[in-house]
Amino acid sequence: MPLLFLLLIAGAIGLSWRHYQNARALLNDWADANGLRILHAKSNTFWLSVPLSMWLTTSKYQMIFRISVYDESIHRIRTGLVRLGTPIWGIMNRDAVDVFWDNPN
Repeated sequence: MPLLFLLLIAGAIGLSWRHYQNARALLNDWADANGLRILHAKSNTFWLSVPLSMWLTTSKYQMIFRISVYDESIHRIRTGLVRLGTPIWGIMNRDAVDVFWDNPN
């Protein structure tokens, strides 16, 4: 019985790590496709800096990152939030990226 419990814990940790790695890969692919260079990206684990409107529309399977990027097209640093994953299962496909810039201009 203790061995089964340890295997379940190890499996849950492995799945969480894989989900995080898939989200990071999707974030990097999105940045490359949009001519952005990621300067800083931090996962919002505790949701303290997420606006209420975004908090209410995000499922527990999606990941949110606070980002700082260098935009090659306008030669400026931009900051914002990126929501990754589908609402139902959090599947990390290239269409599952929502960006909320701090300053949209």
